[in-house]
Amino acid sequence: MAETETPQSEDFLPAERREKIMEWFSSNQVASSQDLAKRLNTSISTIRRDLDFLASQGVVRRTHGGAVRVRRNTTFEQLVDEARQTAVEEKRAIAVAAAKLLQPEQSIFIDSRSTLHQFAYVITELTIPLTVVTNDVHVADVLVNKDHIKLVVPGGICRPGAYSLLGETAINFVRELRCDHLFLSSQAVDTECASDTSLELVQLQRAMIDASVETTLLIDSSRFGSRAIYRTTPIERINRIITDEGLNAEERVRYASVVADLIIAPYVDELQEESE
Repeated sequence: MAETETPQSEDFLPAERREKIMEWFSSNQVASSQDLAKRLNTSISTIRRDLDFLASQGVVRRTHGGAVRVRRNTTFEQLVDEARQTAVEEKRAIAVAAAKLLQPEQSIFIDSRSTLHQFAYVITELTIPLTVVTNDVHVADVLVNKDHIKLVVPGGICRPGAYSLLGETAINFVRELRCDHLFLSSQAVDTECASDTSLELVQLQRAMIDASVETTLLIDSSRFGSRAIYRTTPIERINRIITDEGLNAEERVRYASVVADLIIAPYVDELQEESE
């Protein structure tokens, strides 16, 4: 007798297949279309349609190569190592767009988190002289001993499970500075404010905002329309937001009405194709 064949994903009803996708997101924050296609033994185009449907229901947010789970509470914070592997193409695109704002001899603050890590990598490829102040030890490690960078690192205590130096020592140091530009990150943003999950980090971010001539928020599209527990700054104090192409048309209109400048960063591979 022939063995009974295991049902393939293409044999499932769409609702069954989407339920299996949601089982993955119940314990994982991020998934790529390619990985889900392999896991469910189906085509990438089918998975993309499923993710588009789930995004329309507000369950996930689409990214360039897959999707991320929508956060459901104000205290959720993605693990650092997981964040560094999430929406990498989007964060690289945002970093490239942010670097275009830099001018020779500027003094800039670089905040913490994975999007700013990508920004640091882009800055190493530049040649213009900059003074960089950062509370992120990974950013500092990327920029240390670069001929065109004067690096300043405030003191402080390294936040557990993260790369940021925090505390009164860091805040008091920042209060003595005056910088041209702050490149800020945030756990969440809505039309009223940027917000975060760490009070100590928020206190340092507020000091950096006060010490800067202008503030640009670098944030991927999965973080829009949500709010974390601690309010960082009113949206009015943010001069500019740079995000990726995952921000839908309705949200683009909404956020363009509350900030002076909303920049949608094209994906880096598209930028490279244009330059060829």
